[in-house]
Amino acid sequence: MKRKSVAMLIMAGALTLTACGGGGQTATGGAGSVLADGVLTVGIACGGDRSCFRATDSEGNPVYAGWECEVLNVLPEYLPENVQIDYVYASDQKELTTMLAEGRVDLAAGGYTRLDTYSSQYLVSDNYGYGSLYLVNAKNAYLDNLAAYKDENIGVSNSIPVNNLAEIPGIDGVIQSAYIDMSLMSIDIRADVVDAGICTEREAVQLMSDAELNIQELRSGPQIGLVFLVPGGQTELLGYVNAAISKHYDELAEAGSAPYSTQQ
Repeated sequence: MKRKSVAMLIMAGALTLTACGGGGQTATGGAGSVLADGVLTVGIACGGDRSCFRATDSEGNPVYAGWECEVLNVLPEYLPENVQIDYVYASDQKELTTMLAEGRVDLAAGGYTRLDTYSSQYLVSDNYGYGSLYLVNAKNAYLDNLAAYKDENIGVSNSIPVNNLAEIPGIDGVIQSAYIDMSLMSIDIRADVVDAGICTEREAVQLMSDAELNIQELRSGPQIGLVFLVPGGQTELLGYVNAAISKHYDELAEAGSAPYSTQQ
């Protein structure tokens, strides 16, 4: 885990993150509030997908961009004016989730999908965007749906919410094998242990460097809601995060942009 100065942070277009709240109110400061000390620690795990990816600004400086970054740029407008944001960086989503569980971050931005396992442990924000699902095949198998895999063994990422999994055309006609580790899924696809795999957009990015695999966006697949995670009981903070998400959607609408999806 790396810590960086607030001055060298995320960009969305030509925007840099604001470091302090400006909502005009002060934090409630309840005994259990993560805002009581005047610092909101935001953890970020950049996955190279549309939620958060590495880019450069007009001067060639390395920055982060993406949907999460755009919402985080709005968040300071809603935070109490006495609250400062501190950003820490995790190597991946797994590390970030551990940091959240251990209380080292107050808000986790890691390309999370809306899983029941998260809802049972943390507070889950409104959807800030929507990601696609991807079909992972062996090299030269240019397929983007499950029609050819009836009765075959298909690997399924545990990051796909159950309700979204049920919406995949043809999913009822295949044998499903659950995977937590995408590297293991890729090994099993190459070894014909499973015939193909289905994963999230962030996981697909992780697999794209494997020259022995072919990855296609799943045709007619569902759009997966993407969320921020907040420690249990932190309803005040969750309210600020959801307000920032709503404000950002309003700004998109005013600009004539559709909500985040592959249709925009």
